[in-house]
Amino acid sequence: MKKYRVAIIGYGRSGRDIHVGLLKQLPDLYEIVAIVDEDAGRREMIRKETDAEVCADYKELFDRTDLDFVINASYSKDHGPISIDLMEHGFNVLSEKPAANGTEQFAKILEASEKTGRFYYVFQQYRFSPSFIKIKDVIASGVLGRILQITANYDGFGRRWDWQTVQAMQGGSLFNTGPHPVDQTLDLMGFPEGIEVRAVFDRAHTYGDAEDYVKMLLTAPGAPVGDVEITSTNAFPHDQYLIQGTRGTLHGNTKHLEWKYYVEAEQKPQKLTLETLRKEDGAPMYCSEKLTFHEEEWTAEGLEANDGQYKGLAFYRAFYDMMDKGTPFPITHEQIMKQMIVMDEAHKQNAEKLPRFVEI
Repeated sequence: MKKYRVAIIGYGRSGRDIHVGLLKQLPDLYEIVAIVDEDAGRREMIRKETDAEVCADYKELFDRTDLDFVINASYSKDHGPISIDLMEHGFNVLSEKPAANGTEQFAKILEASEKTGRFYYVFQQYRFSPSFIKIKDVIASGVLGRILQITANYDGFGRRWDWQTVQAMQGGSLFNTGPHPVDQTLDLMGFPEGIEVRAVFDRAHTYGDAEDYVKMLLTAPGAPVGDVEITSTNAFPHDQYLIQGTRGTLHGNTKHLEWKYYVEAEQKPQKLTLETLRKEDGAPMYCSEKLTFHEEEWTAEGLEANDGQYKGLAFYRAFYDMMDKGTPFPITHEQIMKQMIVMDEAHKQNAEKLPRFVEI
């Protein structure tokens, strides 16, 4: 079994806590041979916590010929430029989200990949969440009927004051968190053509100049309505997922899902009438019937109970199969581009509302 050699740019919350943490659990598949961080304190942490070679600048990697791919976990604003630079110097790239600052930059990334023949993928590990996979299975079963609305809520209450609250650093809730619920929502909508976006941003109690409240409605011909909410102002969070169909409803989160639905053939037949509905004594009445519902549930157990670990490891196993066996990777460039289109339009609609005031 081939072991793929990896370099990681950035030893922050993503590089250290996610990517290094995951790859260490897959020692038969991957070997971390170099880690880059511009901060001297972080570099000392790398030396203490790993056996990898330590670099202060990602350009120190350019002389290497022993890397199978590079994980770009740099600052969000640098994802696009560094990914392009890496491919132009002969490296395959796995980029953290957000992939780019918009459609124009993402198109340049794809152009660089095609021109250099280097592969490029984005770390959208939420696609591999056990709860999300279960939701897709329930929808595909047809028990909920035709799906009318897909709701993804990433709600909480809290203040932030780090670099990810600054627009010039490509911060804000949509870039920070949004790639995951937007990707999941578009997936459940079928990645349709002709997506229209209605978006409202606000800055509530973040210390930067970027948004910490996002509400978006996504519509497209023949597709369910997508409802995405990302907010740090909800002290009473909703269900993370709510799926509404013509025969039933699903709701829940990464730990537990419930759905209930009725089967048409099991119900008393009804027909439209324009006459006033009356009780047996002639008194007027409202439409009323008791539908027979089937109720089912799913609970994450065993390895699936640790959603963060499970989906990250599942991503990297699928990524390995793509490299080693040529298995098609389920997250495509076309899908990421649609995500970029949605986020581009959302930012455009709110550009005047949230002017920049933080300089870097």
